[in-house]
Amino acid sequence: MLNSNIKNEKEFKEATTCVIVFFDLFDYPLTAYEVWKYLNKRVTLNEVIDVLDDLRASGTINKENGFFFLPERREILTIRSLRHNYSLRKIKIARRFTGLFKIFPFVRAVILANSYGQNNMRDGSDIDFLIITAPKRLWLTRLFCTGIAKLTNSRPTEKNKRDKICLSFYLSAENMNLDEFKLAESDPAFFYWLRSFILLYNKDNTYEQFLADNKLFLDVSVKSKNNQFLSKSNFLNYLEKLAARLQLAIMSQPLKKAVNNSDGVVINNRALKLYLHDRRREYAEKYGNRLRQVFTENN
Repeated sequence: MLNSNIKNEKEFKEATTCVIVFFDLFDYPLTAYEVWKYLNKRVTLNEVIDVLDDLRASGTINKENGFFFLPERREILTIRSLRHNYSLRKIKIARRFTGLFKIFPFVRAVILANSYGQNNMRDGSDIDFLIITAPKRLWLTRLFCTGIAKLTNSRPTEKNKRDKICLSFYLSAENMNLDEFKLAESDPAFFYWLRSFILLYNKDNTYEQFLADNKLFLDVSVKSKNNQFLSKSNFLNYLEKLAARLQLAIMSQPLKKAVNNSDGVVINNRALKLYLHDRRREYAEKYGNRLRQVFTENN
């Protein structure tokens, strides 16, 4: 029997197909569990397995070695296997840097955040972090973390990004809801990106509060601990302002021009998001086109 928030079998099949189509854009076949995880529906894993079997029987999707994918896309099984190995290498590097970052008292959580689907990183890609900081300590935290990356010659360049450390997203623990970063129109990439994180470090229940703030689990009340002395220290507040002025002064001109005027670059009191190349609009367009093609072929 279908769960109450699924109107009918047709809607369930369409929603399941949508998940597989999105990840096909990134050459990522899915297990039944992964399809269930990414479905924005209150359904059981067994219900998802039944729908996947129906879709396979109708020819909408194929299955091999426990993975589901679109017809004539068998090659992405090999791609997923290769990227899994690349990702394991990158995660080892990320954990080493996390061990350094967490020494800084204002680092509350470190998250690996640059792939759609876990362990789906390309060989030549950099390693993209989301770092959650103590309240009012964004700029001091960024100064420390980027300083480590700079000293170890690990920051990415246009010519060399492979296994380099990208530190372009910082979020204050005082308010971790990311709704303001969504595109005003359809933003499927945001939805799946948010659900593909790999947690590397968590202090004082910060990540649990992050999940709650973004409604990624239900019926859970979490209270993260804040060191009020550190957040109210006049001396540290002065250093925070000094760190902000210094980093804004040396920030690249393209970033300065894009501040709060693009999808990828946002600077305010609780977040630093410094992505010059935000491709979510491109992904949304490709996703829409691919969905229309798949549903047309199967109607």
